[in-house]
Amino acid sequence: MKSKNLVSLSVALVFLFLSVTGLLIYFGQGSHAVEHIHAWFGILFVTAALFHIVNNWSSIVGYSKDRRTGGIRREFVLPALVAVVFAGGIAADLPVFGKLANAGKNLVRGARPRPGGSLSQTTVDSIARATEMAYANATSKGDTAAIGSVVDKKTTILAEDGTFRSVGDRLTVPGESMQPTIDRAEAIGDNVIVVQGTSSNTTKTSTFIYTHVLKRNGEKWQITAVQTARPATKLVETTAAN
Repeated sequence: MKSKNLVSLSVALVFLFLSVTGLLIYFGQGSHAVEHIHAWFGILFVTAALFHIVNNWSSIVGYSKDRRTGGIRREFVLPALVAVVFAGGIAADLPVFGKLANAGKNLVRGARPRPGGSLSQTTVDSIARATEMAYANATSKGDTAAIGSVVDKKTTILAEDGTFRSVGDRLTVPGESMQPTIDRAEAIGDNVIVVQGTSSNTTKTSTFIYTHVLKRNGEKWQITAVQTARPATKLVETTAAN
């Protein structure tokens, strides 16, 4: 069995799965299982790609370096420049990249205002993403002031033990970064958005599924209702605004 053949075929097969799941997510058809498959095949693709690079290092060097002058070929500069522009634009959250990221969902769901509401899907996704990230950052830092800005002050928590808690009680361990992944965001009228997703810490040791109800409060959006469930224990905790 030739190692180059094995590695090349592995890269091709893994890339096929990665492409299919990536397109499903891009067009808003990705489920929790699809996202997990995409993540794991991303890891497999990186692993296979590293072996591919090692096996073909001399060829890669020949493609990127001019043997006569010793300089970098233009064929290498162009894809490198494109990669840097896209990485920088996405990291800076430039509007054009935000529109590009939501183009697939808008194509399937429609970017025009929905019946009963004037919010486009692009706007809904943007509001949901900004609110969820603000909430995750506030709870991760244990910042009660920031939480109060994102969560309605009248909101109380009904925990699984049957006790009521205040908004300030719902804090993760300070310094533990929680990363939300939005699976679905839907507008109900002009002033309400329902968000469903998954939140995990960096080590993936703490994961829960959540549903947040966002409500427009003047010029800002706040979380007014929360339902969470931990996949392992299926414990449910409900938050509701008075």
